[in-house]
Amino acid sequence: MRRSIPLHTVLAVAASLVSASVLAQPPHRRGPPPEAIQACAAKSQGATCTIDFPDRQLEGTCESHHGEALACRPARPPGPPPEALAACSGLQEGEACTVTLHDRQLQGQCHTGPDQQRACHPERHHRGHPPE
Repeated sequence: MRRSIPLHTVLAVAASLVSASVLAQPPHRRGPPPEAIQACAAKSQGATCTIDFPDRQLEGTCESHHGEALACRPARPPGPPPEALAACSGLQEGEACTVTLHDRQLQGQCHTGPDQQRACHPERHHRGHPPE
């Protein structure tokens, strides 16, 4: 006698197998930006390097972490982008500001960082891309 398995049982088993395989994979980790890798293309571990971005340069050291490609690690974290500094020019600590970054206009407040530069810090209401 031949038994048939209900379709919903087959689908439930398939879904659980797919879920288990997805959960077993390590989380995606962002690596260094292409500019940082390019800065160390012809260098060795520990060499000084310069990352060239369209709006600024960062000095650093060539390093490799977790088996990744050799990349330029900035000597100190980059400061705020020029647009964020300009948005708070003439404004006081805590005042509302508007900054345009990557073709998006963002509302925020002016705050002075550890480098004593006052910059517009956008409000963060969500994760991911803003609604269009």
